[in-house]
Amino acid sequence: MKNKKFFGPTIVITSSILLTIMLIAIRPEATPVQRQYVPPLVETLVVEPQNVQVTVKSQGEVIPRTEINLTSEISGRVLWTSEKLSEGATFSQGDTLLRLDPRDYELTLIAAESNLSQSRVALSRERAESELAKTEWERLGGGEASELALRKPQLAQARAQLAASEAAYEQASRNLSRSVIFAPFAGRVRRKNTDIGAVVAPGSPLATIYAIDYVEVRLPIANKDLAFLNISLDGNLIPAVQQPEVVLSTNLGGKYYSWKGTIVRSEAEIDPRTRMLSVVARVPNPYAFSQEGIPLKVGLYVNAAIKGKKLRDVVILPRHVVHDQNLVWVKNKEGILTKREISIIRVDENKAFIGKGLNFGNEILISRLGVIVDGMQVRTNVGNN
Repeated sequence: MKNKKFFGPTIVITSSILLTIMLIAIRPEATPVQRQYVPPLVETLVVEPQNVQVTVKSQGEVIPRTEINLTSEISGRVLWTSEKLSEGATFSQGDTLLRLDPRDYELTLIAAESNLSQSRVALSRERAESELAKTEWERLGGGEASELALRKPQLAQARAQLAASEAAYEQASRNLSRSVIFAPFAGRVRRKNTDIGAVVAPGSPLATIYAIDYVEVRLPIANKDLAFLNISLDGNLIPAVQQPEVVLSTNLGGKYYSWKGTIVRSEAEIDPRTRMLSVVARVPNPYAFSQEGIPLKVGLYVNAAIKGKKLRDVVILPRHVVHDQNLVWVKNKEGILTKREISIIRVDENKAFIGKGLNFGNEILISRLGVIVDGMQVRTNVGNN
């Protein structure tokens, strides 16, 4: 019984060991697999230097070239106002905008005219008496006559009185003409400050008006873009033949509109708020020249594209291609990537303008790879090889 208990487990253990040895002996041999490196498929751009017209971008608000408060030079009651003096209305140069009660000035003019006639008569009389006094003195032969005897002071007084009467008459005539207020230029009404029945005094603002022969837009320029504007920055008016073109644009009601103008000058001072220098764009006849009936209205906020300098023999690359500010990856004929240092002339929103460091025919890596090392091999599509 004891032998049976001893040999049972021994047989089980021995059988397990033999089975394990047999399984190991008949196991299949593992064949090692040789992994082959496959270069990543990339896209490249072939370098082709070209001449480029730089466009400098900015934004600004349309403002009138002239805006004034239309005021009265005399006092009086408003008798009539033109419909062209309504807010938002348009008027032409010389249009009658407002009339004041002229009666007081008409009476003043009549009185001045009467005084002027009397002064003319008085002067004529004094001339005659002066000539008569001179003739009488010469007839008597009493020597040299005094100025009083020849009535010269009286004649001078009559002349002075005539000059004063003429001045009073001219003043009265001018005041009467000022009772009718004309438009000093072609423009529009921003605000009306008076109406029929109101009594105005000299200097009283009647309306705020602005000219529409042309409008201007102040365009702040980033410091990095100033070098690419082909204008002087001294604040003087740029000669007409040298004024760069500018295209102003905006989106109204889901539609794109644009207007052409020119840069006429730069401002003489740096804006203390933005620390930027602004240039002034001018668009003539903004209410006559429009696209699909849309004028370039005062107060409109527009985008501006200014024609800048011409760059010669530059390479344009996507901005993301440039690494560490001045490095790009170049692929040679064998498909090997190497770093190349470049000289950047200008960078805008999504483009980099390269001046030096690249040659015609170089292939620039433009694909975005997770890891790039110097000497890495890549491959391109057949069309890019």
